[in-house]
Amino acid sequence: MNFYSKSVDIPAGGALWTESIGESGSSSPILLISGAGAHAHFWSDSFCSYLAEKNHLVIRYDHRDIGLSFASSEDYLIDVLVQDALEILYAYGIASVHLIGHSMGGYMGQLLAGQYPEKVRTLTTISAGPLGETPQISLPYSNEEKQLLYETWRIMLRNRPSQEFEESFNGFLDVWTRLSGKIPVDEAMAREYTRELYTRSNYPVGVHARHVKVMQKVVEDMGANKAIFEKIQTPVLVIQGQEDYLVLPERGGRALTKVLPKAQLALIPKMGHLFFNQEMERKIADLILPFLSQYESK
Repeated sequence: MNFYSKSVDIPAGGALWTESIGESGSSSPILLISGAGAHAHFWSDSFCSYLAEKNHLVIRYDHRDIGLSFASSEDYLIDVLVQDALEILYAYGIASVHLIGHSMGGYMGQLLAGQYPEKVRTLTTISAGPLGETPQISLPYSNEEKQLLYETWRIMLRNRPSQEFEESFNGFLDVWTRLSGKIPVDEAMAREYTRELYTRSNYPVGVHARHVKVMQKVVEDMGANKAIFEKIQTPVLVIQGQEDYLVLPERGGRALTKVLPKAQLALIPKMGHLFFNQEMERKIADLILPFLSQYESK
């Protein structure tokens, strides 16, 4: 499988590191969008290759301020990250694409599909909830939900990595284990991803404050974004882990499916928010591929 890296300039200075996997002449391109604070290799080589082997050109990239990408030092909102994704499509000469977004990438995908429907053939969200307010996510949290979220955030906030990988890895592993729900973590995969936070990056390791602010603003603006669902006429596959302790299924994938006219839900038992697990990667890919194949003639 061919892997080609490419730098894509973005407005106001800076450039995004991107990589394409597969043949550039494919008529069925896929853009993979990572979550908050996640670099391009969240989407593993094996996952990308498996998709590319089915006649797709697969593109993954580092968000601004992550990995090998550069951008201005100013804060930004989710619409700026959406424009980054559009710049990648322009740079590759892609008129329309299959979008696959994880977590923050799933919220970006909703905005892209709603605002630029001609650019999006299909949208697949993984571990993401609705971009706008819905009746389901407006309900008060149950005691069980509160406890699940409390424990998740307790483990996440306890992780305070230094700039030394080996002394910090166990803290990251605790987070990855919690966010994996009830599927076992492939420690080799998790270790390689985490190591690249140190070795494949222009930035110091730590909580990505700008991406956290992006998602905080998404939550704050949900009431104002209710109209987005009427604009999304793109076919949507919603993939949600039944044991996602960060984006709870009832307020995540289930809530999103209920407000999108062309959405179908794939609720995966034992899966959490992340999938550092080769068997789960393949399961997710095998859900996505037949969904995409229905819309490849567009």
